[in-house]
Amino acid sequence: MDKNKITLISVLSLLMFVLVDIMMSTKWIGIDNSNGVLRTIILAIILYLVPIALGYLNWKFAYHLLGIIVAIYTLNFSAVFIVMLQSTNVGLVLKSLMIVIAILGILTNLMWYRIAWGQIRSDYVRIVKRNIKKVKTGKVF
Repeated sequence: MDKNKITLISVLSLLMFVLVDIMMSTKWIGIDNSNGVLRTIILAIILYLVPIALGYLNWKFAYHLLGIIVAIYTLNFSAVFIVMLQSTNVGLVLKSLMIVIAILGILTNLMWYRIAWGQIRSDYVRIVKRNIKKVKTGKVF
């Protein structure tokens, strides 16, 4: 099953977000938001782990929910990329590192969609087959 691969890529995406979040909130970047970092990290962990757990419990829409969450964090990586391109008060090495991490985060999330599509498709097939079986046996309601 692709559930293990989806989980691995999801955790990788989460770790990349945590890294970017910590780096963006340091004084080296110029955005000193150390108060909110812990809250955003905890929220991100919850947002990722709940759908992953629901996916292992065969909840129908777990990977759809996780797909929305991954899309939101992809937008975050895109925002980091744009901010770093426009930033003038950040050193070149740090700016380059943040841009590379943001690009890797975007690519990781796109890879997540590529892998997750197979699981979502197989979930749909399983649901449709179960519903056809119900219709044939007359146990629709």
